Amino acid sequence: MRARPGGSPPGLVSYSRGVTSVERPSVHRRLRPGQTAALWGVVASAWAIFVFPPGFGAVGLLLGLVAWRRGEPRGRWVALAAVVCTLAGLGLGLLPDKFVMN
Repeated sequence: MRARPGGSPPGLVSYSRGVTSVERPSVHRRLRPGQTAALWGVVASAWAIFVFPPGFGAVGLLLGLVAWRRGEPRGRWVALAAVVCTLAGLGLGLLPDKFVMN
């Protein structure tokens, strides 16, 4: 690395006490539109397998479609996962209790 005219190489900051630290760019990233809805849609879809499949499945489906409308490409997959998880939850509910519980 080449030194700056002030004496320190690029990317380093010198303090008055002789301590040198490396500058790091900010790592704070903002969520894009639709990502929050997609994330909550996945959570609702997962809950739909075990707890009230029609309700949580519908919420996951709606959140997936909202995410897709806001430009999140994974929103369609969230909506599809909600349908699959709802069907899986309904299927588990139809099993006899001896297969589901101990």
